[in-house]
Amino acid sequence: MKKLHYNGYIVQRKIDYEYKGVDGDNWYLNYCSNNSFFQEFCDENIYKSWYDLDYVDCCSDKSYVKQCINESKKLGIDYRILLCATCRNLPKLEKLELGKIGEVIGYDYAYSGGSYYSCILNDIISGRIEEFKDISLNKYGLFNTYEEAEKFSQLRNSLLVKDINYVFERGDFIIYEITEVIV
Repeated sequence: MKKLHYNGYIVQRKIDYEYKGVDGDNWYLNYCSNNSFFQEFCDENIYKSWYDLDYVDCCSDKSYVKQCINESKKLGIDYRILLCATCRNLPKLEKLELGKIGEVIGYDYAYSGGSYYSCILNDIISGRIEEFKDISLNKYGLFNTYEEAEKFSQLRNSLLVKDINYVFERGDFIIYEITEVIV
């Protein structure tokens, strides 16, 4: 297992679905709020993985996350706060101070930002890849361990090399350790 770093939080619209990973309606206040502050903050402080391969699009600024929580409550939007740890070094969350940190809910295999495209959601849960039909996931639609996610990554990469008739999303995927924060 690689050394994981707490990178920060993802604010995600809460949707009742079997999959609870990073691929979702993240940073929804960018278009749900009339306050341009949210989009501007994301542009300047969160969306950095496009330009820096050592970066994951998480927020390490707890005051911004609290503003997202307050705005979501004001607008009546159900939300989730995900604490993310990855092998990427930036951003670095120094102290876990936001809410009650629960247990790790699982491990996702997804892009480090942008759409947060999850191979678990799009390749396993979708049921479109025959070779993945027997892969079991936990009750959150995630892998239970880092090692399971790593094994899946290796299997997926071997299928990419074989160039079978599936159309795989290609890119720089990483493994996320996800903890849901109770606020």
